[in-house]
Parts: sequence; C-alpha cells; structure tokens
Amino acid sequence: MSRRSKRILVVGSIFLITGMLSQGYAYKFDFVTVTDIVRKVKKKFSEVDSYQANFVINSEKLGRTSRQTGIIKYKAENRMIIDFYAPQRHSIVSNGKMMWIHIPSMNVVAEQSLKSDSGSLFSSGTKSGLRRLFSKYHYRFSGKEQPAIQPDGSKAYVLFLKQKESRGGFRTLKLWISDQFMITRAFGTTATGKKVEIEFNDIKTDVSFSNGMFRFDIPSNARVIKNPMISEE
Repeated sequence: MSRRSKRILVVGSIFLITGMLSQGYAYKFDFVTVTDIVRKVKKKFSEVDSYQANFVINSEKLGRTSRQTGIIKYKAENRMIIDFYAPQRHSIVSNGKMMWIHIPSMNVVAEQSLKSDSGSLFSSGTKSGLRRLFSKYHYRFSGKEQPAIQPDGSKAYVLFLKQKESRGGFRTLKLWISDQFMITRAFGTTATGKKVEIEFNDIKTDVSFSNGMFRFDIPSNARVIKNPMISEE
C-alpha cells in the first residue's frame, strides 16, 4: 500500500469514527464510581420512610462462635425495634431519642440516651447512621468487578470501609449493596479481633408502622441500668 493510500485510510477512519460519535453509534461506557454508589444508598434511605427485614448475625472471637436471628423494623426518624428470637429472646427499642435493651432472662432493661454518636452495624441502616458511617470511614470498592456476582448468582456492589481514626467499634467493614441500593449484608472486624456478620433478607420497604409501636414500657420489676457503655466489642 502506498504512503498516499495509507494517509487516505487513516483520514477516512478518523472521519468514520467522528461520524459515528456524532450519530450516537459509538459504544456507551457507563463508569460507576464508589462515590456514585454511596450517594445512591444515602438517597435511597432518605426516601424510605420505613422498612422491615429478617436478619441473621454470626459472630466469632478466639474460636468461639455465636448465631442470632430476629427481625428489625425501622421508621424515620431513627425509630427502631429489633426482636431477637434465638438463641434467647430479647429486644432493642428506640423512639429516636432513647433506646431500651430488654433482656427478660436477666430481668434487666438498659436505658441508653441516643445523644452519643456511637453506633453499631444496625445503625448503618438508618439515615443518620449512614451519614455518620460514611463520614468516619474511608471507603472504596472491595474488588475491580462491580457489581460483583454472588454465590447465589445475584449481583451486589461490595464496599470496603476503614476507620479514619482508631477508635472503638469496627475498625473495618464490608457492605453488600443490592441493585435497589439497600444494604443486604455487612461484615465488621473490631480491634480485638471479633468478627461480626449480619445478613438481611425478606426486606420490605414503606411498611405501615404507627409511632406508638416504638414506645417501650419498662416492666415494674425490672432492674434498670442507665446509659451503659454500648459498643460492638
């Protein structure tokens, strides 16, 4: 091929590509960043007035494991009921300003003011909890392929989070986020090596809950502990 023919071919290719771009025939590249996902998760939870989900918690520390199951019910603003079914029944109730932890087997109620910004893996499922979570942790995608294919064939965005400053609670976290931008699974590791995994299923949004559901009446014979130190440890 002559030099002139090569030059015509190159120029022709440039015009062809430019024409395709102008006509909308070019490949479309949709780059999703971790910031996009975080923004969409925050937006989702700001729009969801209430939700309900079953959960399973698996914990492990120094070879000792435990498993808990239950149901969580949430309503804005930060109203929450967490009923544990197994291995022992107990509950956590929040009206947005105060939180109560009722352990019937010990006849104890822990009453905790929510002025503190300390939280747990559960708090990441609230609007204020999400704001606090993403402000106190550095975050990135856990792997290159996002969304990542899960063992059951579904897809989820997987985020890795690390505390900006060393403090109590979970030093690192992984969050699994569905295509509906709901957190379906969380895995955290504390400074002491405790590992906690929570998986949510049967998630229902915009469930009709009355505000009265989130009021807790302390049993008259229960021993009340005011403002205990509550952490993931």
